[in-house]
Amino acid sequence: MKEASVCLLDLTLLLCCTTNPGLAAGLTVSPSRSQFFKGESVSLSCEEDNISAGWTVRRNTTRNGTQCGDGWGEPAGSTCYMNYLVPSDTGVYWCESREGAASSSIQLTVSGKIRLWS
Repeated sequence: MKEASVCLLDLTLLLCCTTNPGLAAGLTVSPSRSQFFKGESVSLSCEEDNISAGWTVRRNTTRNGTQCGDGWGEPAGSTCYMNYLVPSDTGVYWCESREGAASSSIQLTVSGKIRLWS
């Protein structure tokens, strides 16, 4: 049975929304930052209440391919590993389920300069 929230508006009960916790996934970036340098690595993971099956990492950048493994990144379940970032990897990244549900997104920026310190 689905949970439902009931709103009171002008003394009339209205079914205003239905909540179904667990439909949304979160995108976890490791290392946890949004700015990177050319040549660095990053992993992007889709997590849904400790269950990650069925979610894929997608992106909108200037490079071809919107899904991890489609010309960029190495998919491993619901995680995408990017081993050598380049400036054209700059863009918006998010998780998407097989059913089309999407997580919140994150903007990743890749500088053309190579990081000289560790």
